[in-house]
Amino acid sequence: MELNRIERTSFFEVKPGFDAIRYLTSFGLLTLLARRARKRPATMFVEVSSTVDRHILSEGLFEKGVIETLRYVLSRSGTTELMIDIGANIGNHSIALAPLFRRVEAVEPHPILYRVLEANVLRNRMSHLSCHNFGLGKTEGIVTLEESPDEHSISRVAERSVLPPETFGLSEEQFGNRYSIQLKSAHDFVAQYADQLSRAFIKIDVEGMEQEIIESLEPLLRQYRPLVGFELFTKAQPNLVNIARAIPGYELHAIRMHDTGRSKIWRSLKLLLKGRKNTLEPIDPDRLDEVYPLVLMVPVPSQGKKQQSGA
Repeated sequence: MELNRIERTSFFEVKPGFDAIRYLTSFGLLTLLARRARKRPATMFVEVSSTVDRHILSEGLFEKGVIETLRYVLSRSGTTELMIDIGANIGNHSIALAPLFRRVEAVEPHPILYRVLEANVLRNRMSHLSCHNFGLGKTEGIVTLEESPDEHSISRVAERSVLPPETFGLSEEQFGNRYSIQLKSAHDFVAQYADQLSRAFIKIDVEGMEQEIIESLEPLLRQYRPLVGFELFTKAQPNLVNIARAIPGYELHAIRMHDTGRSKIWRSLKLLLKGRKNTLEPIDPDRLDEVYPLVLMVPVPSQGKKQQSGA
């Protein structure tokens, strides 16, 4: 086709009327969010379709109250040597807490989110934060990681997760994206850092494999007693608290959310009237909430250490 024979025509980028109103509104709001984001100490690559990412875009971090609680606990415990983030996603917790540690190891099996995690680490120039693209479990193997195409912040190992789709408000069919991933031994991976584990924090957020990983790590937890935090859905994981309580040398505390409720309208009203807060409190196994963002296994000082501190 000869260029001089192409007829002159127009192509709308934004159509007049409603489309222009939509564009001005959405782009304007995103521009305001971008200006806020530029002022934050940490910057993250995000995808607006994901709940975790929208929280980061809006507030700078996902679960800001949980992060602040962890900063408080870490500062009081002196746990500043090593953080192992099992289920790092795009790096929200790893990057937020990395300045407190000499070394951070972030584990994320998702083949796409792992690349975003790497990019966020590079963007924030955290040379002491290393990324690992595999999952952890009791045994090694190739398994299926499945997620909702509309929500990459929710993914589970199909063969090993104890959380049914209903836990996330989804059906089995809605976990439509599937990836083959490698699982490695949680015990063997964490044991590499044995000389640092007594001053380490291990975060476990793996959508239904928490019990499997804690059981795999139990010999190391008994020996070195790192600070451990794990996500808990009590109905689907009824024995997890008792398993954690049975490991000697620990007290269990929970980060408890207060703007709970199944109705979005009710949660929004509570947010308007009371804000959103989390509390750190001893866990009562007889009165458990439905979900805890983290249950903390806090190491108790040995008798020798208690006597030295009291001398």
